[in-house]
Amino acid sequence: MSSTFIEGSTPLTGDITVSGSKNSSLKLIVAAMFSNQDVVLENVPRIKVIEDDLEIIRSLGGSAEWAGDTLILNGAGLSSSEIRYELGSRLRTAVLLSGPLLFRFGKASIPKFNSEIYVAGPINRLVDTWKTLGVEVKEDDRYYHLNAENMASSTVVFKTSTHMGTDNAILCSLFLDGETIIANASEEAEIEDLILMVNQMGGNVERVEPRKIQVIGTNIFKDAKFSVLGDKTEAAIFASAAILTNGNVTIKGIKKETLIPFVNFLNKIDAKFEICENELKVWRHEEELIPAQVEIAPTPGFVPDWQSLATIILTQAGGESLVHDTVYTNRFSYVIDLNRMGAKISNIKPTEVDLIPVISEDSYDFEVQGEPKSVVKIEGPTRLKGEKLNIGSFINGPVLVLAALCAEGKSEIIGMEHIEKYLAGFSDKLKSLGAKIWEQ
Repeated sequence: MSSTFIEGSTPLTGDITVSGSKNSSLKLIVAAMFSNQDVVLENVPRIKVIEDDLEIIRSLGGSAEWAGDTLILNGAGLSSSEIRYELGSRLRTAVLLSGPLLFRFGKASIPKFNSEIYVAGPINRLVDTWKTLGVEVKEDDRYYHLNAENMASSTVVFKTSTHMGTDNAILCSLFLDGETIIANASEEAEIEDLILMVNQMGGNVERVEPRKIQVIGTNIFKDAKFSVLGDKTEAAIFASAAILTNGNVTIKGIKKETLIPFVNFLNKIDAKFEICENELKVWRHEEELIPAQVEIAPTPGFVPDWQSLATIILTQAGGESLVHDTVYTNRFSYVIDLNRMGAKISNIKPTEVDLIPVISEDSYDFEVQGEPKSVVKIEGPTRLKGEKLNIGSFINGPVLVLAALCAEGKSEIIGMEHIEKYLAGFSDKLKSLGAKIWEQ
């Protein structure tokens, strides 16, 4: 792996436009496979995780062609119900193809995640949805084998909020006769993109309550043209960079409503910002930030993808702050690196600071695993110093880059490609804002 070097403490200034949301794009690509006509997606980020999904689509016989950041998709040529193991076992989103494959072939073979190589997410909620909708599910060491012979509309109830679970429930019920209700559905904005696009294609999906979605089945899907919403995580990353470097950055291409919890956090810590429908401006000129307590929760809360951003920002606030993750138990590993750089962060149990331990990740067993260390306590402000940093995955990547941008001196970062897989042109956008960043 090559190294990337960052000289910190340089204010970032200027304008950037965020790319389209990868989370939205991935599910829209899958949904397009219901149609035998062209589905045109605009504002799609040309990144590796998208290309990996397109490789699966093409291997099944589907069509996917680029024209700039526009993707032209067509499912007419789909000719196989089995996703090749070497392709599907490394992508969590491969399971979403179960919907179009069950619709077209009445069966599907979906690879299991290769947990020896890739980090696997929980799939129990997807399997439960298949079974609730009447899918016969058989499994072996490598595959879930699905049969749609007895599929029927039903009521799908999620114990906890699940983004991909909601996607899967919509995609697997689009074509079922009658009404399917999805209760405790995720409220993520990317799911609204899915609903809007499948309705353009001829579907009948409606969010009848904030956490309740109604699907009326149809079996005719047509062409559509749709523009992917801007990536809210990328927007929050660049907003954080402006604060941490005492910069002044205008972020274009956003959707205001997707960033309300984040700008509420900025307001809480007394950061300076202006927001309109498609633009966010953030700046700082050495003003002290106010410490805060932040709870990480599914939308409409402060989402897990922003958890590390709140933590790094609060290292620069004057006093004690708390970040309590009520979704995941294992997303504070970056704290070790921040502390090496000079931060004062403790990873503790909620009850140590009089908080109630809550985990909406339903695969976590309190009785067996005990109370998780799902809180960080941050003492600030602290001066960060440049360090050698190793990015092992995207989840912890951006926060380490932000720390390097904020730090005094030079940092060496190994594994920058883990970020570039998910954020289009990330390094180039930083350079355009004046970041001193180079590869060697």
